[in-house]
Amino acid sequence: MPGRKRKVPTPSSDSSSSDSSSTSSEKSKKVKAIIADLLPSKSRKLYEKTYADFLSFAKIKGQPSESDILLYMHDLAEIKKLGYKTLWQRYSMIKSGVQARHDTKVDHRRVTAYLKRQE
Repeated sequence: MPGRKRKVPTPSSDSSSSDSSSTSSEKSKKVKAIIADLLPSKSRKLYEKTYADFLSFAKIKGQPSESDILLYMHDLAEIKKLGYKTLWQRYSMIKSGVQARHDTKVDHRRVTAYLKRQE
């Protein structure tokens, strides 16, 4: 309508106060939920089981080290006699679990070198 001024939306006090009042732990929980949702939906349970098996083997509570993963991959290859492709699949699942739970970029050069030698 001519002559009528368009009202410019202003940020509501609710949204700005909720952003500023959110604690870092609440944000962290939301981010972890979003990241966990990035796992493939069809195989999410397998990813979670593989990561849980790894943690059980390594007996760690914090972020796993490259050495922990290397020992687990060695155990899978030498004792459980898993094949080359299966080892890479398991490593990929563990890597996804570490990234999702510990918000860190994973680069395990010694693990990948070990896996390449298994072919």
